Amino acid sequence: MDIVSIKTIMAEINSFIQQQMWLDFEVIQYIRNKLTVIGSIDISNPHDLEIHFEDISFVSLPIEWKTDTSKTALLLLEGEAAILLNKRFHVQQGYHIFKFTPEDYPEDFGCYVGARAISYQIIKH
Repeated sequence: MDIVSIKTIMAEINSFIQQQMWLDFEVIQYIRNKLTVIGSIDISNPHDLEIHFEDISFVSLPIEWKTDTSKTALLLLEGEAAILLNKRFHVQQGYHIFKFTPEDYPEDFGCYVGARAISYQIIKH
């Protein structure tokens, strides 16, 4: 997946997140190299957002976390930060490192996913 497509999708995801009063995230599935993370105002109710990562290289994140929707919730690591994680997790060329920014964690903490592709679905209730 090319970088322009990834940044477009991430901007759409972040736009949706920032329109919410709050959003909790949860990993609900990893199967056959596809990771699904959901976002919901209340995890016990039907979720509002599904984010799919495909062709996974690595995952380093808690199973559930809260997000401050006034901030950018999902970033694409580039530059020195990406290089450091590439070395730590032995990420091969062609993978991208996505970072969720969870609330109530230290500033340098991140929820990381190394994957080749990202997609999403907004769930209409």
